[in-house]
Amino acid sequence: MAVNVLVPLLIPLGEQLSNVTQLVGGDPVEFEQPEYLVEVPENTVRDHLLRLNARVQTPGEPVVYSLTDGNDEGPFSLDANNGRLSLLEPLDYEEKQQYDLTVEARAGEARSEARIVVRVVDQNDHAPSFLRAVHETQITEEDDRHLPKVILKQVVAVDGDAGRYGRLTYTIVGDGIFNNGSRPCFSVDPSSGNVLLLRPLDRDPPNGRPQWRLRVGATDGELAAHTDVRVNLKDVNDNAPFFPETIVTAFVSEDTPKGSSVVQVRAIDNDDPLEADNAKVTYSLEKNAVDESSGKAIFDIDSQLGLITTAICCLDREKTQRYTIQVVATDGGGLKGTGTVVVEMEDVNDVPPRFLRPEWTLDVPESRDSNHVLATLTVVDPDVSNNFSFRVVPGSGRGWQMFQVIGLENGAPAGSLRAVEPLDYEDPDHRRGFHFRVQVTDAGDVSWRDSHHVDEAWVKLRLLDLNDNDPVFSEDHAHLTLPEDTPIGSLLTTFTALDPDGGGEGSVRYSIAGAGDPGGRRRQQFEVEGGSGAVRLVGGLDREAAAAHTVLVWAVDDGLPPRTATATLTVNVTDVNDNPPFLAWPREARVVEEGQAREEVARVRLGDPDDWRRGHGPPFTLALDPRAPPHVANSITVIHDKRGDGGRGVGVVWTRTALDREEHHALLVPLVVADAGRPPLSTTVTLTLHVDDINDNPMEPASKVVTVHTLQELGTAVGQVPLGRVYVKDPDDWDTDSKTFAWRSQQPSFFLNHSTGDLTMAPSTPDGRYELGFKVTDASQGQYDVEANVTVMVKCLALREVMDATPLTLEADSFRVVQQEQQEEQLMEQERGTSILSKLVAAVRTWTGVHSEGVRAVSVQPLEDGDSVSQSSPASRVWLSSAGIANFDHLLLYRKHELSQAIGVDIREVGVVKCEETAHESAQGWGRCVAGCWVGVGESLALVDANTSALVGPTVKLGSRCGCAGSIAYRDHTTCTPHTCLNGGRCVPTPTGIRCICPYGTWGSRCKVVARQFEGGVGGQVGVAGEDGGGTAASPVGGWAWVPPIPPCDEAQVSLEVLTRSGTATLLYSGPELQGLESAVRDLLLLELRQGRPYLLLDLGAGPVTLALNASYSLADDMWHRIDLIWRDELVEMIVDLCTGGSIDGPSTPPTTTHVHATLPDASTCRVSANVGRVLKMGGPLQVGGMATWSSARPSHERPASSSPPSLRGCIRNLRVNGQLMDLGLNILSQGSSPGCPASDCLANGLNCGVHGRCQGSPGGLRCECQPGWGGGQCATPTTPTNFLLNSYVKLALSFTPLAYTTSLTLRFRTRRGRGQLVLVSSQHGRDSWSLQLVEGHLCAILHLHSRSHDSICLPSATLTDGRWHSLSATRFGSAFFLTVDDGEGDLYNASLALEESHQLLKVDKQEGVHVGGKPEFLEVGVIKIHHDYFHGCIDDLRISGRSVPLPPTVNSTVWGQASVFQGVESGCGAPPACANVSCRTPLTCLDTWKSYQCGCGEGRVASSTGSTCEDQDECVWRPCLNGGTCFNSQPGESLPPYYAGPLQATLLTLARLWSLTSAGLFRAIHTGYECVCPAGFSGQHCHLPDVGETSLKLPLGVLVTIVVWCTVLLLLLCAFLLHQHHRRSTLRRGGGAPGKDSSAPSKETVSSAGACGRTPNLLELQLLKPPGANGTQPSWTKNPNIADVDVLQVEVASLTSSPGRVQGMPLPHHQQQKGEGQDSETRELSERKRRTSRGHVDNPPAGDDLRNYAYEGEGSSPGSLSSCLESCSGSAKFLGGFRDVAQIVES
Repeated sequence: MAVNVLVPLLIPLGEQLSNVTQLVGGDPVEFEQPEYLVEVPENTVRDHLLRLNARVQTPGEPVVYSLTDGNDEGPFSLDANNGRLSLLEPLDYEEKQQYDLTVEARAGEARSEARIVVRVVDQNDHAPSFLRAVHETQITEEDDRHLPKVILKQVVAVDGDAGRYGRLTYTIVGDGIFNNGSRPCFSVDPSSGNVLLLRPLDRDPPNGRPQWRLRVGATDGELAAHTDVRVNLKDVNDNAPFFPETIVTAFVSEDTPKGSSVVQVRAIDNDDPLEADNAKVTYSLEKNAVDESSGKAIFDIDSQLGLITTAICCLDREKTQRYTIQVVATDGGGLKGTGTVVVEMEDVNDVPPRFLRPEWTLDVPESRDSNHVLATLTVVDPDVSNNFSFRVVPGSGRGWQMFQVIGLENGAPAGSLRAVEPLDYEDPDHRRGFHFRVQVTDAGDVSWRDSHHVDEAWVKLRLLDLNDNDPVFSEDHAHLTLPEDTPIGSLLTTFTALDPDGGGEGSVRYSIAGAGDPGGRRRQQFEVEGGSGAVRLVGGLDREAAAAHTVLVWAVDDGLPPRTATATLTVNVTDVNDNPPFLAWPREARVVEEGQAREEVARVRLGDPDDWRRGHGPPFTLALDPRAPPHVANSITVIHDKRGDGGRGVGVVWTRTALDREEHHALLVPLVVADAGRPPLSTTVTLTLHVDDINDNPMEPASKVVTVHTLQELGTAVGQVPLGRVYVKDPDDWDTDSKTFAWRSQQPSFFLNHSTGDLTMAPSTPDGRYELGFKVTDASQGQYDVEANVTVMVKCLALREVMDATPLTLEADSFRVVQQEQQEEQLMEQERGTSILSKLVAAVRTWTGVHSEGVRAVSVQPLEDGDSVSQSSPASRVWLSSAGIANFDHLLLYRKHELSQAIGVDIREVGVVKCEETAHESAQGWGRCVAGCWVGVGESLALVDANTSALVGPTVKLGSRCGCAGSIAYRDHTTCTPHTCLNGGRCVPTPTGIRCICPYGTWGSRCKVVARQFEGGVGGQVGVAGEDGGGTAASPVGGWAWVPPIPPCDEAQVSLEVLTRSGTATLLYSGPELQGLESAVRDLLLLELRQGRPYLLLDLGAGPVTLALNASYSLADDMWHRIDLIWRDELVEMIVDLCTGGSIDGPSTPPTTTHVHATLPDASTCRVSANVGRVLKMGGPLQVGGMATWSSARPSHERPASSSPPSLRGCIRNLRVNGQLMDLGLNILSQGSSPGCPASDCLANGLNCGVHGRCQGSPGGLRCECQPGWGGGQCATPTTPTNFLLNSYVKLALSFTPLAYTTSLTLRFRTRRGRGQLVLVSSQHGRDSWSLQLVEGHLCAILHLHSRSHDSICLPSATLTDGRWHSLSATRFGSAFFLTVDDGEGDLYNASLALEESHQLLKVDKQEGVHVGGKPEFLEVGVIKIHHDYFHGCIDDLRISGRSVPLPPTVNSTVWGQASVFQGVESGCGAPPACANVSCRTPLTCLDTWKSYQCGCGEGRVASSTGSTCEDQDECVWRPCLNGGTCFNSQPGESLPPYYAGPLQATLLTLARLWSLTSAGLFRAIHTGYECVCPAGFSGQHCHLPDVGETSLKLPLGVLVTIVVWCTVLLLLLCAFLLHQHHRRSTLRRGGGAPGKDSSAPSKETVSSAGACGRTPNLLELQLLKPPGANGTQPSWTKNPNIADVDVLQVEVASLTSSPGRVQGMPLPHHQQQKGEGQDSETRELSERKRRTSRGHVDNPPAGDDLRNYAYEGEGSSPGSLSSCLESCSGSAKFLGGFRDVAQIVES
């Protein structure tokens, strides 16, 4: 084996050794190699190394081998015979690394030597080893000096190997050595083994350790050894004691004696307890509870043990339920840690219960079962460990045995009084009432004998009679058989019924159920006398119409609600021969004119509806009526064929002569027919014989008028516009093929089909009137070039005008609707025609009072069978549009009958269409819902051609049902329209869209009026916007108002708030009861008040459903109450006041007791529901406050037909339908009502809430609340926001307890992030919570009550992360909650009304339950995780339940709370400049939009049409100043317009502003581009606020000082002027240079510029500015005679001697008063002058009394100052009395 290993190691020395000695002897013997190299691993056992071979020249001579040198120790052996070298013993590399051997070979006398080098190859046969198994050292913890440093040097290992296996490398593992890339605490020198400290060490938990265990390893590459290193740390007192539980809750009984143990707290100090007193902890109380009566501390603590004990005796839980104390733990070094101990007082039942009243007087309706609560008997007991039991005291009074008192399930301090058996008012014993005693104990049923725990009260109960019994018929069925000729008025039978209610004394009235008789639907057949029940025949019987009748007779009692019993009368009708034969077939026949003289036309068959089995039918007789007109008798003959039609008899009709169509288009042939009855009945029937046309008459010239309405949006997509056929007067009407048509003078854009005469027009034809002329040729008649004229009137409509059109269905075909009947000269204007359409448009214009273009018929479309809701035909649908008329469809519906009479055609329907469920054709703008159907505009135009006239209009397409989407009105959000801003608001375009400037008393972005007052039984004339503002004239009809209908949604919600003193009133109505109006929608909804309680009646076709609430209080208490109607899953529910138990608008005062709303309101008194079977479908308007007109068709099961429900006398506000806030202002159809509610208006009641306040509350309790972002007195102080940074939060401690059932949160916020929590309120331990969060960019309110799953509502379509301020309001009532942002319009409102029977209370933890921003989680000491972090955003003006709470750091406490903990917040809401390093293309500049930017021209400026410059925008064109305010346009950045640049002019304007302030007007810059000057009586940014009348003048001190200063200046000016005049006159008297006549004359021309000051002015007058009137009124100061005694200060310049250079002089004053609407034109004039001035050009300077003159000093030069004007006189004028100084003061 050794050979095999070592042979490869034999290397010829000649190749591998650089220094080789040749040891070869003579030639006779020679080694093969002179040297041999052998490598032998150490420790190799005996083995063969190599075999030597020597060559011998003498053959056969033996060779002897021998070792001659190098084998002194004898480890090698050489075989002398074969030369084999062997190893005898192992070699050791560490002793000797190489052996040099000399071998000799002898062959006789010859010899030779060779060298063998044996190298010992090292083997790793020695493992490293440490001298010590454990190395230990000690250092001081947290010592960071001289790092890194050696802390242990003796860690050295040894290795017995030499060479590379003797070189060791050191490694280290263990504590503080990390594998995750973190910096280690230790390292080891790999060569020396020294242990180094890299980081300071911590001895103490949780991250430190007292001993750090390491393991150092040494390796030689293959073998390794290890030793343990222990680094002991010497403690430093660097840890304060801490409590493992920061809050410890302890429970102590309230009767605990002094010294009783409360809880033992334990603090932990992580320092070394063996190191001095570092970890020795002592305890003390830093914040103790103090007894108010004695001033003593309530608790004590053992300083060594931490045991807290009571320091006084006998705590009282009823006085204080919880104590919070702070414990301090201090170690020997003085370091402290704090903890909180919350001591909850455990109740001891030591307070006796007490009934809330000593006697309960109850009025209880009868028929209450045992499950119904008659009353809740409330008990007052401050203890919480009560075990309430109730009982009725046996034998205590009348009827005690019929009642029981059951405690509430949740152990609440109240018991429900219930009846053991039903109560019946009809029982005489029950009618007397009941009087008994009840008892309560708080110690269970076993303590009735313990008087200390028992209280009692009397119950006096009186039954109220209910209408709980149906009337009872003596016989409820009658059967009669009557002949059909029974006389009308015959008494058929009498039904008698009695009402058991009221002791059987109640009255019963009888009526017929309209739906009970299938045969009597078209007319009333039977009648019952209301008082007697006698049934009479009133309509006559007709067997042919109905062979049997089933009459349902209702007996209705006089209860409320009434109860009904039904009796049935069955009438079988026998036949009488009362019907003559009728024409069965054919009813019409045809014959060609000029045909044969005798020709068979038709064979007429007859029929008879009578009973043929009784002989009341065939055989029939038939003959031509002898009274037939002569032209019929001479043309027609009739022959009776008895055997025809199977023996029944037929009539054969023949012509006598040829017929002429031009004489008669049709012949009405009268036929006398008779049946075989006894006696027979005969009648006359008519056969219509049509005469077919042939071309046998010439044509005559004629004219035609075509009205064309095209659509802008369609453009050229419609192709050629059809205009109808060229019309010529021709008796023949079947001769089109024989005519040809040609132009007399062809006009562009119009095209003619020469064969058919059809005329078309290019869709791009401009609006206007076009006169077209044609020639018509009929070669068959020999007529050529007959003139035909066509007048085409083209009007291009906007899509909005078509989309806003209202459909009317007319009882006439479209040809008749459009056909004109007047002569040509009367057809020039459509409105002067006599067609049905022109009459309709004229009548509507008369009713609405608008101009000729205000109402337009945009399209007429024929209706086929089934297209109309009413199925009769023919019919047409006219689409009427109106400009600026709000609720146009309501006005048409209300005037439907008047319009029908005016046009002579019945109007079937208004605003009603039939949906096309399969409509797939593309249409423009499927954005409007009409009567529940989507409406769009087709891609073609509809033509109605009526010979002399034609109408072309857009094709209005009907789509599928729109359902809930119908509640979203079609509205363009980018363009101002007449309906954009309601109730007098002004629409203003802005770069981001449009906005409305709203008058006082309106609300929201569209200026809606949310409240309306109704006058009860005194109504008024019908009014809409533009007439009388809703109507106030007296009328005997009650008040009402119409709003859009309730959409047909699967889920719908209607809510409103009502304020009234009337116990009976109508609130809402929707149904078919309008007098004389037939509607296919028969659903009925009626919400009214009855005895102050809400009552809902629904009839969806399956019978009436009523919902009535027996509320514990009346809604007719002159306070605001809310009613919600909810449809969901075919279930309707009514909720009153959201189950708060009272008005929802009461003052939000803090609760005075701790048990407010501790129990849920009784759901039976605030909620009621019923199944209605299907979705609500209301087609007509929703009537508010009353009903327009009532018909006699009111269902008799509800109330007698003769009575009408009274209208509301009071107010309704906040009417929402599916979240959409309804406008109740000037634009709705109404009567006897007016916008607003003066009873709840603060200003009307003398309470001024200021500019930033809003009125809240009900009459008698009105109050002002500041709008979000404002506070202080008069709400004039802006609040300071708080900026939330990364990882920020605020925890608040409240000083009041929010109501458990109701909570409200309001705030302002601003952010660009889509995530984060705004505010969170929660109960103790977070079991219940309510939060406002931003989730994926949407604002959400999330409610969690522990017995329910999470409920949330969001605003998914509202963009609120735009960096702008938004006002947020969220309100919770139990599990129902509402979310409103800004004005709450549309997408900014959402609500959840899921009031359930489960847990509804959220008891907010005042100390720990309110967080603003994110919510912190304390993971460990100093480590906090923020959940839902709200950073890079701001919050301002947070209010909880209406109370302002602090937002640090600006405000840390208020009377309602304090900020207990906060971090990461700063004052204000600033942001870094967003425009830094941002460049915009010229001329745009970067505009900072708070943490974002955009490029634009800036506020008040717009880009020019070329986009090369930014120009000032004249905002006054928008007319933004309301109530007669005057608008002044100005350049951005200027406080005054440029024509007020002079100092004197500024002075005058300042005085005008000051006067405006003193006269209750407000002059305020609200925009960089315009200012509003308000007239007396108005103020505000847009003069929209009415002023409160105050006679006292209240001015700030600064304003008074300013007035005094300027009055002094004016006085000095006047004195200077008088002195100057005096000096001038003195000079003249001395004869010094009297001016000549010419030079003294005033001039309107030019004066010398060089001599401008050569003459001093001789007159100086002041006149205050009279700016142009706005909105047709003058500025306020021009109407006030007390402004100043001096009206004018003007300069009269005398013309001087002529000199070179002329300038334009100032013209004489010219006074002109603006009247009417002159603002727009004058504003444009001022803007034009302003632009010209900026270019250095002046033309037509203003009049001398206009302050704008001072902008044109010189000749268009830049405006100078008064002092500069004086300086230009160069000393030629003498100023006395310091006039120059005064002028300089004025300038400065």
